[in-house]
Amino acid sequence: MGKGSVRRARKRIEEVVEYALGHRTRIQILTVLNDGVYSSAEISQIIGVSRNTVRNHLRQMVEDGSVEIDSEVETGNHRQYRYRAVAGREYSAEEFERLPYRQRQHIAGAFLSAGIAEVMAGFHAGKLAEPSAHLYSARYKADEKGRGDIDDLVHRFLRGLRQIEDESIARVETTGGSIASMFLNLTFFERPRKGSDRLYRQVSEREAPARPHPLSERWRAPRRFFGWGDHRPPSI
Repeated sequence: MGKGSVRRARKRIEEVVEYALGHRTRIQILTVLNDGVYSSAEISQIIGVSRNTVRNHLRQMVEDGSVEIDSEVETGNHRQYRYRAVAGREYSAEEFERLPYRQRQHIAGAFLSAGIAEVMAGFHAGKLAEPSAHLYSARYKADEKGRGDIDDLVHRFLRGLRQIEDESIARVETTGGSIASMFLNLTFFERPRKGSDRLYRQVSEREAPARPHPLSERWRAPRRFFGWGDHRPPSI
């Protein structure tokens, strides 16, 4: 994990991630530290949990390596720590492939902890139930060339999102308005099991939309599309 850990994690990284995401307070701690460096007192104030409770969780999280100590300050006989999320960096596909497996698994664990914590915090706050939220999960089949094509598509998608962010910031600076902090959690990987064939696709082709059912029928009918509701996902 990072250099700021008090000691080397003794648990397997899989156990560290499961522990970090296994309690709502730890989830809140992770989301706060995703935004910056904070002391236990500051975290306590932000999430509305007692300082002793926060410190107890932080003590184990630092020992595991799921968060890091950024700095410490001596104030009389008291030592105050400031904490941060596990420091990460971007890797090219070639750089990542050259890393040892366990190091890659640790990197994946750090990103998973940070990302899933954001999702769970949004879920607890009701943000995933808002009409503007997108919840989508699907299985795909692809050969070697298809996997490469999907990888290229994901990179184009992410570049498009960054461009939209830059345009949003520029508009606010020019015309005013407000900026909302949005979160995307994207994972794409080969499943550890083959799985069965899907009975239907979760996102339909772009055929003409069917006539809506009467409201009374909509409540009884099972939803065919999970996450996107009655509108189509954006074109990429």
